[in-house]
Amino acid sequence: MTKRATRSIGTKILIGLNAIGDLSSIGSPSITQEEIDVTTLDSEGGYREFIAGFKDPGEVAISGFFVPGDAGQAAFYDALETGEVQQFEIIYPASLGASWSFPGIVTAYSVTSETEEAIGFEGTIRVSGKPSMNIGASGGLTALALAGTGGALAPAFATGTNYYTFDGVTAASFTITATAASHTLKLYIDGTYSQDLTSGQASAAIPMSVGSKKLTIVASEAGKAPVTYEVVVVKVS
Repeated sequence: MTKRATRSIGTKILIGLNAIGDLSSIGSPSITQEEIDVTTLDSEGGYREFIAGFKDPGEVAISGFFVPGDAGQAAFYDALETGEVQQFEIIYPASLGASWSFPGIVTAYSVTSETEEAIGFEGTIRVSGKPSMNIGASGGLTALALAGTGGALAPAFATGTNYYTFDGVTAASFTITATAASHTLKLYIDGTYSQDLTSGQASAAIPMSVGSKKLTIVASEAGKAPVTYEVVVVKVS
């Protein structure tokens, strides 16, 4: 069956281990091919001839809302200050099964304030070296469970379902167990990297106060696009 267009909702960009939060626009490497003119007096028909030169991986532009407490936005600014090459990854929605990974340096950072507009944030990444497009989604999780007093995962877990709630927690902490053979599993809490997970083993205890937390699990297989799962955990008392 032919795949149709996919909404952008759920697209993320990571700098190192941290997702850059509160973004409304994420570009991609804009690769161009340079050309070398090899026209000679013997070129047939008087037409110019060319061969390929270097490829330019271009820039990646991002924009959104300024949240100075966001770990990803803070890491982005720090990267501008240090000038060091960082590892970036753009993860598209799981249904698309695609991602970009690339090294780059931060070359622009700005914060804008306008009348009757939220304070904005814009940045530019200069891709340095070869970007990799990963096509074909990782297999993803085969099981997902949370343990803590109260709470129930909804809907029931299914590999192809990527969004869940765990409502009614009453304990001061809980754990999460994700299972996926031959995957690396990383856990984020409210967009900030928390810990690596071992398939089939409970995470370290996650403290919980009244309110909610968003857990994001990124499941990756080598050479394939990562798959993300999100669980909103709600503590009621």
